Amino acid sequence: MYNVLLVSLIGIFDATAEIPFMFKRAGCKVDIICASHSWLRSNRFHDKWIETTEDPIEFKTKLLKIVEEDFDHYDWIVLLDDAAIKLMNESIESEKLFKKILPITKMENREILSSKIGLSKICEKYGIATPRFINYSEEHNVETIKQNLHFPILLKEDFSFSGIGIQYCENPSLLQSCLDKVTNKTNLVLQEFIEGEDIGLEALFRDGQLVTYNCAEILTYMYNKFSFTTRRRYYQSEEITALLKVLGKQVGLNGFASIQYIHHKERDIYYLLEVDARTNMWMAYSRFTEHDFSDGIKKIINGDIYNINEPASNKSVEVAIFDRDIRRCVKHKDFKGILQWVYNYKGYWKFIPFYDRKVLGRTMKKMLYDFSQKLS
Repeated sequence: MYNVLLVSLIGIFDATAEIPFMFKRAGCKVDIICASHSWLRSNRFHDKWIETTEDPIEFKTKLLKIVEEDFDHYDWIVLLDDAAIKLMNESIESEKLFKKILPITKMENREILSSKIGLSKICEKYGIATPRFINYSEEHNVETIKQNLHFPILLKEDFSFSGIGIQYCENPSLLQSCLDKVTNKTNLVLQEFIEGEDIGLEALFRDGQLVTYNCAEILTYMYNKFSFTTRRRYYQSEEITALLKVLGKQVGLNGFASIQYIHHKERDIYYLLEVDARTNMWMAYSRFTEHDFSDGIKKIINGDIYNINEPASNKSVEVAIFDRDIRRCVKHKDFKGILQWVYNYKGYWKFIPFYDRKVLGRTMKKMLYDFSQKLS
């Protein structure tokens, strides 16, 4: 039996709820370590729950003890949220432990983990196309920034996700007001804003090798283009396949990654915007595409990770996250979108997690709570 330990520090991070199901479908024995209220517990597809808290010291100590007491018991340890990755990345100095727990094999590239400035520096190191950037400091004035970057720009807090901690600055006159909104200026990234087609994708790597992936055209965002997405149209691309193969080898990616590119059509350049070396909510929904991540996990279990040379599929598949999209429809008064769910448009009902009453129950409670807060 292939033993997997799924790890989550932040209990309110709902993207972890359906990940155990993805591993179970691949034939794994699934243990989880998290706090009692964690979304990672809200499913019927884990074998053992190891209780901890969200206190970083207790969490780190317990996880390291589990690994060090029986190093070979777990075939794969998967950190599911950015906070857990950041904590363990800052705590581990042993290369052996690093490769066992963290989702990259090249320890020299550890700055890419849960850091916006780290990603930008890694892109610079390997010549990966990314928007021009500077690391902001109090010494930078508007004129200095104008000499280095063309407006509009984005202000990105170093540790942020789901669009939180990103400010859009249209022109230099608005820079100070945007800076005033930044809660943490440590390692703040100022980055040129590129107009183009947003490409969201999920990928799985093993020892730097690309195992499988899905990339998508973004159909709807929850709030704006810097927030999380609710509907996507998935496809495959020869260009994206090539980019991911190079990225995986250069960085040493070793696990799941949530990645974002933007394609500038006139320049025909794919700019890398984001690499979060963790799972996301969309990965469990890969079962509705031709590139199921459970199949990718099976390839890793069987040691068959070197055969992603088949031509990219021309088929595109529309996928929606049930609760996210319903909340978007209500927020933006998208009555057409609501009717699509009511009338099972394109078979949307298959995206409702009826397969697991625990996931469905907590999801419905969350939706009802959100709606009650909106009406109160």
